[in-house]
Amino acid sequence: MWWDSLSNLQQTSFIIATVATVLMIIFIIMMLMGMDGADSFDGDVDFDMDVGGDVDFDTDVDFNAADGAVDVYNNDPIISISGLRIVTVRGALAFFSIGGWVVFLLADTMQIWLAIVLGFIAGGIAAILLAITMKAVMRLESSGNLDYRTAIGKTAAVYIRVPKNSLGKGKVIFNHQGRMVEVDAINRGTEDLTTKTVVSIIGLENETTLIVKLLEEEK
Repeated sequence: MWWDSLSNLQQTSFIIATVATVLMIIFIIMMLMGMDGADSFDGDVDFDMDVGGDVDFDTDVDFNAADGAVDVYNNDPIISISGLRIVTVRGALAFFSIGGWVVFLLADTMQIWLAIVLGFIAGGIAAILLAITMKAVMRLESSGNLDYRTAIGKTAAVYIRVPKNSLGKGKVIFNHQGRMVEVDAINRGTEDLTTKTVVSIIGLENETTLIVKLLEEEK
């Protein structure tokens, strides 16, 4: 039989690649149908933060990526580089799918260790390309649907650290136009703004990047 003629490595990589590919297809179909179950979560999340004793950022959130809200799987990455979410559910599926097929196809024509190395490289490239694609899609969706000029003056909570002196971008989360959104932000102050810090939105760097400052600075 064809299956019996495969090596143990080929059998293992075939199973891994097949499962990952099927799951990826299911996710894609759900996303196209507007039922992206992998990236949506209905529930209540409370941000309770007191700044100076009189600021309470308490929000009940319905997380739903299809509505432009927080993408639970992609916004809580194991590895993130400059805001690019490398290891997510989608990224892991892309890694195992592409990497698995590469190992399966090469295992019979070269040394096992080299096939595995090339599989890891191919899977890693696939995960990175997918992260870049998803970031571009989310940015396009955000810029096309929301006007952040009306967000100036609102308070927000830091989700990903915002470096000081505009040395890089972080992310803040706040309620805007009836939904919870996560937006790129820069900080021109002299101190980093750490996760869960309450900040004030004071301007726009561009259409999709906010300028924020520590709320206490305005007192």
